[in-house]
Amino acid sequence: MLAALRLRTGVSGPLRDALLPVNPPFADLLGSPGLRRGTTVVIDGGRAPGATSLLLGLLAGPSGRGAWCAVVAAPDLGLVAAGELGVDLERLVLVPEPGRRLVPAVGALLDGFDLVCVRLGERISSSDARRVVARVRERRAVLVVVTGRAVAPAGSRAGAPTGSTAVWPEVPDVRLEVLSGCFTGIGTGAGDAGAGRITAHLVDVAAHRRRAVPAQLVRRLQLPGEEGISTSSASGGPGLDAPGLDATGTS
Repeated sequence: MLAALRLRTGVSGPLRDALLPVNPPFADLLGSPGLRRGTTVVIDGGRAPGATSLLLGLLAGPSGRGAWCAVVAAPDLGLVAAGELGVDLERLVLVPEPGRRLVPAVGALLDGFDLVCVRLGERISSSDARRVVARVRERRAVLVVVTGRAVAPAGSRAGAPTGSTAVWPEVPDVRLEVLSGCFTGIGTGAGDAGAGRITAHLVDVAAHRRRAVPAQLVRRLQLPGEEGISTSSASGGPGLDAPGLDATGTS
């Protein structure tokens, strides 16, 4: 199956450009106009919801400019939401449930895709992570890992705690930490709570970069707004505090 997916991309290897271009708000977060080939980005969604919206917003730039993207182990990923955030669905391949073959699946996809995303639902060993990172560098691809609370096993009681948190044991080139988020466009008054149409998802993100100055900063992303994805300095507000960091990422 994975061999067929590689053939579907229609390329013998990743595009040769040094960077996969991203939309301007993400260039601000990354400290670079694009995702540098051979690097790893971690999206840490352990503190607040919003990691999936952040992932889709990040994918929009590369896929919209011709890069092939694969998303692994995210069976609930919404294609409608992906399209609304600008992801080119014709350049997106999903491997929703790789089972126990998560690491081999990611390694195989790195052979033919420019950008491979994986959602960790369980802990991964340091040795497996190192092998994947080595493959990323060898194939000059980009790996995006979404971490957070581990997925509950099938058949578990609804609402039961999932136990351990899925983490990426290697130090990434960029870590995007979701601090907080909320939706706009929904009525909040006593008579209309929950009424109305969602117009945007506001997410405060702390970016930790190894090769950019400053090494840390915080930005507020609007995913999306009336004019598409936009960003601004995080300045607090209802439901959007950035604990421990100011707008430049200083503790």
